[in-house]
Order: sequence, then structure tokens, then C-alpha cells
Amino acid sequence: MSDTNAAAAAAYYDTGEVADFYRLVWGGADIHIGRYETGQESIAQASAAMTAHLLDLAALKPGDRVLDIACGYGGTLRMLAERGCRPAGIDISRVCVEEARRANAAAGLGDRITVSLGDFHALDSDAATWDAVICQEAIIHSTDRPQVFAEAFRVLKPDGTFAFSDILTAQGADLDLVDAAFARLGVRGGATPRDYIDMATAAGFNVTVVQERPADIATHYDKLAERLSRPVPGLDPQAAARIADSIARWQKALAGANITWACFVAHKPG
Repeated sequence: MSDTNAAAAAAYYDTGEVADFYRLVWGGADIHIGRYETGQESIAQASAAMTAHLLDLAALKPGDRVLDIACGYGGTLRMLAERGCRPAGIDISRVCVEEARRANAAAGLGDRITVSLGDFHALDSDAATWDAVICQEAIIHSTDRPQVFAEAFRVLKPDGTFAFSDILTAQGADLDLVDAAFARLGVRGGATPRDYIDMATAAGFNVTVVQERPADIATHYDKLAERLSRPVPGLDPQAAARIADSIARWQKALAGANITWACFVAHKPG
């Protein structure tokens, strides 16, 4: 297999100050961009709302077997369980897996959700196993994104659903600004929503839903910047300053419409 950047992604999320940032500033359950209807929502509220929106678009049913292939801290897994699905999650990060397991148990869902260390480039799952696969803002970390789409397609049953979202490069973007923003993640820009549609289609999927919501990511990063402008109990001040500098680069790229966000729903033919 080609280099996939998996080790670098694991190292990023396993870093103590990064974990503290996601837990104390981002909301701690859903570590992805939020959905803002009024702009008054908290980061945690908006992040949960975005998960609910993606699951609604996926039209999942109670009893569906659903694999979250980058489950983070497990917020999506818990929402899936509450909706009557049978979820399992994997993540490349040991810290994320441990936190997801802890939070699932605290919610009384530890016996209903399995969380394992794993790589979405090589899923430890038989072919045609899952009714749905979920992936929220994680494909950005891969340097072999077609392989991620191929693996999701492989493990889905016929008529299965792949619902995914990501931070993407806007059409016609200034790549220098995008790369400066993405540097904290250890990745480079360039992939657009059109590219994701093409990758999903090349893997065999029929893409049925594409929603771009660039205003949401701009609002989200503005809220992160505002929170980091004040001391965050439990977050090292020097770490907070470094992250705040990175957030400022995101805001600069977002202000020029160089970065976008989109969610997608794709189906494996029956």
C-alpha cells in the first residue's frame, strides 16, 4: 500500500495539547465542523446538530449496522445507538479510541458500541458487511483518498450508504493560503468537492447528495478564535497561543473563500 499519512494523523490526535484542545474548546464529543442556523449555537451544540443532519441525510433505519471509520470521541456512535442503529467505530488514534470507549460507557452504551483501533485505508471487515459507513472530516488526513472510498465500497452491502463530510479546497482557491491553514494537520490542500464526487464515483458509488456549507466552517473557526482569546482552564497557555495562531491562518483562508466544507451521501448499487 502506498504511504497514506496514517501514522502522522495518529500522532496529531494523540498529542496531549491537541487532545486537550478538542476536549476543552471544540466540545469533546463531536470533533468536526458544526451546523449553525442562528450563529448563536455553542460549538458543542452545532457539532451535534451537524452529526444529526448527516445522519438524517443518510436515512438510516433502526437496526442498521453502521461503521464509523474515523469515530473520534464517539459522539456520532452514541447518536447512532440512540437512533436504534447497531454502530461500531474505528479510529487511527489511541487517544480517540480510549476517549470514545470511556464516553460510551459513561452514557450507558458501552455494551452496544464497539470501538477499535484501525485504519480506514485497510478496514478489518469482510466485504458486504455493513448497511452504512460514516466518515466525518477525516479523509482530509489521507494522502491516498481513493483507497478510503474503495474500502468503504468494499465493506458495504449492496444498496449500502456511505455518508461523509470533509473540509475541502474551494474551486479557484489560493493554495498557499489553504496550505498554511492545513499545516497544523500535516496535510496540503487541493481536493475540491468535485474531486470527492469523482473519487466516490470511481470507487463504484452513485452520489445522490452534495451540500456545500462554507458559512458553517467560517462561523465555527470564528467561535474557536473567540474562545481561545480568553484563558481556557486546563489548556496550557503556550499550546493555546500556538493553536490560536493556526486558527488565525484558517480565518484568513476562509475570509477569502479558499476553504469550503461539504457533506455527501453515496450509495453502493444493489
